[in-house]
Amino acid sequence: MTTADESGDAHQFTQRLAALAAARGVRFLQKNVLGLLKAGGRIDGIHVEGEMLRADAYVVSLGAYSPLLTRPLGIDLNIYPAKGYSATVPVKDAAKAYSVSLTDDEYKLVFSRLGERLRIAGTAELNGYDTGLNETRCRALLRRTEALFPGAADMAQAQFWTGLRPATPSNVPYIGGTRYPNLFLNTGHGTLGWTHACGSARALADIVSGREPEIEFAFTKKASSRLFVHPRQAPRVSPT
Repeated sequence: MTTADESGDAHQFTQRLAALAAARGVRFLQKNVLGLLKAGGRIDGIHVEGEMLRADAYVVSLGAYSPLLTRPLGIDLNIYPAKGYSATVPVKDAAKAYSVSLTDDEYKLVFSRLGERLRIAGTAELNGYDTGLNETRCRALLRRTEALFPGAADMAQAQFWTGLRPATPSNVPYIGGTRYPNLFLNTGHGTLGWTHACGSARALADIVSGREPEIEFAFTKKASSRLFVHPRQAPRVSPT
């Protein structure tokens, strides 16, 4: 890594982005999605708790949970939840702590500096949709950090988190259309969800609006019976 690299707080970024969107009239609803309804070869609405929501276009962007929503529609997304862990610890001695983003190739960990906090993330646990914290894995993050940067952080104040990465076999996400003309995908970004978020959203906005995206990418195309992307980069998708 170099001094030109930067780190950021994904949670703070999304919260502030939501506030900006709300100021421009975007309405956010936090409800459990029960399913998508189809009629006449199109999506007719989203069934959520207590009501049916309808729109001109629909985007599935549920990360590792996306296949659970699309499978009843005959769209089999090849996405698996790869469980990752992170630890966030306060800096105890700034002189001993790192100040740029680092990657530990041996242990497959990444280290980021968030002001007066250190964040260490990594591992890939294949355990379905379980989101419980494994104490052994949590402590392993701290041991490795202490070994590399002894005395840099207050390990007793560590906060742990775990989440499910939406992994595809080739690490290529699904971005684009489906067999339903008003249903689109923006999912399967693996470990690079925030890294690719803004570019993916801009490209998908172009696709939904009928414009050609500015960047060249193997965008998911529409087909009569199944999804496909460029064969050199394609995650395998079962015919429907």
